[in-house]
Amino acid sequence: MKFTYFKFENFKGIESQRLDLSKNSDSKVFTLVGLNESGKTTVLEAINYFAYKPETLNALELDNYEVGDIHNLIPINKRDNFNGRILIEAGIELENDDIEEIKNAFKENSIALKEYSNFISYTQCYHFENSEYKKDKTQYQWNYKFKGIVGRERKIRSLTNKEALLANTIIKKRLPSILYFPNFLFEFPERIYLEETYEEAKHKFYQTIIQDVLDSLSNDTNINDHLIKRIESEDEKDKRNLNSLIGKMQKQLTEVIFKKWNQIFNKEISKTEIILFTGKDSNGCYLEFNIKDDVDTYRIIERSLGFRWFFVYILLTQFRSYRKQNKNAFFLFDEPASNLHPSAQIELLKSFEKLPKVIYTTHSHYLINPKWLENTFVIKNEAIDYDDEVKYNSKNTNIKISRYRDFAVMYPNQSNYFQPILEVLDYRPTNLELVPEVIITEGKTDFYTFNYIQGIIQNSSNPLKFIPGTSSSNLETLISLYLGWGRKFLVLLDSDKEGLKQKKRYEEVFGETISDLVLTYKNIDPTWDNFETEDLFSDNDKIVIQTKNYPADNSFQKKIFNRSLQELYMKNEIVLLEQNTIDNVNKVLETLRDKLK
Repeated sequence: MKFTYFKFENFKGIESQRLDLSKNSDSKVFTLVGLNESGKTTVLEAINYFAYKPETLNALELDNYEVGDIHNLIPINKRDNFNGRILIEAGIELENDDIEEIKNAFKENSIALKEYSNFISYTQCYHFENSEYKKDKTQYQWNYKFKGIVGRERKIRSLTNKEALLANTIIKKRLPSILYFPNFLFEFPERIYLEETYEEAKHKFYQTIIQDVLDSLSNDTNINDHLIKRIESEDEKDKRNLNSLIGKMQKQLTEVIFKKWNQIFNKEISKTEIILFTGKDSNGCYLEFNIKDDVDTYRIIERSLGFRWFFVYILLTQFRSYRKQNKNAFFLFDEPASNLHPSAQIELLKSFEKLPKVIYTTHSHYLINPKWLENTFVIKNEAIDYDDEVKYNSKNTNIKISRYRDFAVMYPNQSNYFQPILEVLDYRPTNLELVPEVIITEGKTDFYTFNYIQGIIQNSSNPLKFIPGTSSSNLETLISLYLGWGRKFLVLLDSDKEGLKQKKRYEEVFGETISDLVLTYKNIDPTWDNFETEDLFSDNDKIVIQTKNYPADNSFQKKIFNRSLQELYMKNEIVLLEQNTIDNVNKVLETLRDKLK
């Protein structure tokens, strides 16, 4: 079972929006980007307000986790006299095993399920009058159509609401848990008490985590029989068995947690391990987590804030996949790991792929994966003038959710909304990349074009090396470096008015010695007058490349075409090009190769 969409109405600043998660059914990770105060956190809060959750994180007492007063959800500009509803709707896809369990439940109640849909929805409505919540008018509604044969009836008919209630119980039980982490800044308990009768919610929550660790051992152990009873026992055999199990748990925790630590922080930690202490006090049997280095043993709460954040993240996420029931969690992370260094953020991003489902917000380009751009959304608050943030107009508060590619097509000049994406796609040359025999180009478009065709389309074993400049008029530094080093290079410019002007200027600045080293497309083919790199592609190929990633617009836009080409290169994705395009590119590459010789 999985969520396919969420729809929101009048939830804080969201007037009416839908977050569609179904475009790629295999997608596991969804990214929300946007400027400050754009509403990214509000989207996560709205999802977290979904009524039916098999489990919650209330016990962790996370800051900003819950909305304590439903009146705080009223849009700011409507608080004076709100007469309407706040709505949250979720689309849910039932999988084959869900349907089978529903069928069996109906069968036990003499109902043969004959017709059904795998797609259902659940809607929750909260009504207000004069800005006061009317609890008696609250509506919770499952929307699905089940038909079957009831009892001794002969005809297939729609099931009544009462008859269909059997399905509700099963659906609610099998729904993915929504686990919202506005942060990971909470205290890990010094001792975790293990008895089910222990009433404190935090310990009941951590009992499920300890069971996850036991399940990861694949030895069919549980808390009651293999921890509690052995802790209480005075039998030496039970003590040995307890020590054996604790030893396996310690080893598993140490391997998983510190292996991830080494990957994320690029620090090899040795002679450090997780140590578990067991015992019984007036509250009952407990398990205590400790860290032992070469000499000393520390409690978790005595370690640094960064380590505690990391420890809890791994404990709550990486062992989740071993859960025998309801392991299909939906994780919501708000600005995760924003305080970690870049390489740690990159490794953390990789760990998301191992989780059942993730939606996260970010401002960091280190937390953007180009392969996930299909599932990236831009969040925009139309109330804010980001050129003058003083002009915040609450009356116009309206949070919009757009797919990144659609937003980029509609607002190609508002790239500040998705700047982290552009930064991860962007190419920034460094001196370490200045290698012999290079082609210096006007900018990154040329770099991506030739590298994409050489590396991805043609899979060349000996590609030409390209270095992008920042514009046709700003290549002096690169030219000077190569002249000073005495290394072979060429400069490739467009044959438009600006390109011809800059070729002449470079010849004047550096002398006739570089006259043959600065080429325009017209030097390669005399018919290529007023020619740019995009013109190497046939008109059809331009549209094919552009619509591969931005299908919303099938009229050529240079900026969108170049952005799509960047993404294809970053994702190693092949597009079939017409022979005319390949011939044009090869003509350029052959000319450049001959010139370098």
